[in-house]
Amino acid sequence: MLARLYRILLIEDDPSLAQSIWCMVQGGQDLVFQVVSAESLRAASSKLASEKFDAVLLDANVREFKRLASITEICSHGGPLPIVVLVSQKEEELGKQSLTEGAAEYLLKESLNQELLRKTLRYAIEFERVENAAWKCEQRFHDLFENTKDILFTLDLVGNITSLNKSGEEVMGLSRSEALRNNIKNLVAPEHHGICREMMQRVLNEEPLQNFEIQMIRKDGQRVILETSVRLIQSGGKKEGVQGIARDVTERRRLENIVRQSQKLEAIGRLAGGLAHDFNNLLCVIIGHTEILSAGLAPTDSAVNNVTQIKKASDSAAALTRQLLAFSRKQVFHPQALDLNAIVVDTEKLLGRLIGEHIELFTALDPALGQVLVDPAQVEQVLMNLILNARDAMPRGGKLTIETSNIHMEEKHESNRSSVPAGKYVLFSVTDTGCGMDQETQNRIFEPFYTTKELGKGTGLGLATVYGIVKQSGGFIWVYSECGHGTTFKVYLPRVDNLPAPPPPSKQLMGVHTGTETVLLVEDAEPLRILIKEILTNCGYKVLVAENGNEAIRIAQDFRGPIHLLLTDVIMPGMGGEKLAAQLLRFLPEMKVLYMSGYPYDGIVRSGILETGVTLLEKPFTREILTRHVGQVLGAQ
Repeated sequence: MLARLYRILLIEDDPSLAQSIWCMVQGGQDLVFQVVSAESLRAASSKLASEKFDAVLLDANVREFKRLASITEICSHGGPLPIVVLVSQKEEELGKQSLTEGAAEYLLKESLNQELLRKTLRYAIEFERVENAAWKCEQRFHDLFENTKDILFTLDLVGNITSLNKSGEEVMGLSRSEALRNNIKNLVAPEHHGICREMMQRVLNEEPLQNFEIQMIRKDGQRVILETSVRLIQSGGKKEGVQGIARDVTERRRLENIVRQSQKLEAIGRLAGGLAHDFNNLLCVIIGHTEILSAGLAPTDSAVNNVTQIKKASDSAAALTRQLLAFSRKQVFHPQALDLNAIVVDTEKLLGRLIGEHIELFTALDPALGQVLVDPAQVEQVLMNLILNARDAMPRGGKLTIETSNIHMEEKHESNRSSVPAGKYVLFSVTDTGCGMDQETQNRIFEPFYTTKELGKGTGLGLATVYGIVKQSGGFIWVYSECGHGTTFKVYLPRVDNLPAPPPPSKQLMGVHTGTETVLLVEDAEPLRILIKEILTNCGYKVLVAENGNEAIRIAQDFRGPIHLLLTDVIMPGMGGEKLAAQLLRFLPEMKVLYMSGYPYDGIVRSGILETGVTLLEKPFTREILTRHVGQVLGAQ
């Protein structure tokens, strides 16, 4: 077994005493002392700076010795070394003082012997190492406790906070002294007091616990959500307190809520769009046959009123499907670069009748407002829906404010329901001083058919339509509301610069168009197929009819005359309208194409915008609209 080697720095200016001490520490099989001498504190400092020692043996009578100052200087050069001080019997009081000043031990020179000196040095060195190891362990624990990102805390058996780390201070907005004067129940949200009591009782009963979430109230009044785990602290079988670790998951839960809301609205949107497609086919049939029936009735016929009511109901149903498509972002929109101020000014002219005299209207429009790329009709619909929603929130009167401004957001702006990326935006907001909304209502306001109005007072599609139009325009919508304090809707639309002015609208001829060309009609819904054939045939067109794409190709290949127009549904089983048109144009290059759809989110539509050169007939349509589109496409060069 190898002997342990301890290096001792002896600070002694008396050569005879130094030699005597060197002799005393020699001997022993398991422990070897190597003594290095220094005749002054200056020499000792130099050696401590360049060599490693396990202990210092210091004569208090050495030149330059200044008690605490000297001991401090030695420690500054050699680190936390044990210092054993040698004093004469008449200087024993000096030895006692050295202990309070940082020395490990003192020895009387008159009592020195080999056994006492070796044992004292060994004890001082090993004790220092144990103390140093314990200090390092404590320091590591302290660093871990203070610097971890999680909240670490302890409570006594009645819930008083007995320790809290730095993360806990930051999350709760409390200083440590403030926290240690609090009971945990004073920081828990009122509605979570029951959870807090239950968890404390269960941990004291030594029941197994899973992680649980609890809401806390910060010093500034804001709420934080903590994912928490606790355990019982025991010593010698006695319960002493509760130890816990918590993580601030407020931001994570907020982001999860945004994703969950987005997914829910996307799922509802897909369902709404699919329903609108089938519903539009049925509406086309109802509207078309109503028009045919109406054309065959004399003005004095008693059935005229019934047909008129059917037409009104059909128009209302068609409006509902347009709103569903707007919410699901499956409508075709026609973007133009425009100034939102112009939309607000035009809308303002109609507001007197809409909002009533009991509501004061204020506008604050930025004269240097940037342009946005949007569909004017749809943005007007957004503004009108928000204004009507504000009006309904102020039945006893109030103040309605419309504002526009340029916004340059350098950082992402987030709330519990939306996230607006950094960028340049045009902002328009609608603020009312009405009844406001609670949190549950705010979480659901954009869902279709959700409404807080009385039965028959609203469809629940107004804000759903707003949401869909804003999203399809590449924008974001943000809402803030408090019960009894009104509501603000803010719509952020991407700002665009230096876009060309939109072309003037083309003149469209009104009335029913006629012709003699050959039309290949492809529609998988039989009632609608029959109706369209009847309308076009009555207008003079020769109509070839196919139920699907494959049948349409066979008919076109077998037909011996020219086919002037392909009128096809966009979405059909097997082969869609775009693929069908591509195949037919290979051997009929002069043929024109007119698409029709009640759910036009297919290859002909990209992000809601028609592909260049594509004409779309949106369902439901009237006889006049159908024949006008057919005539325009056939007449186009």
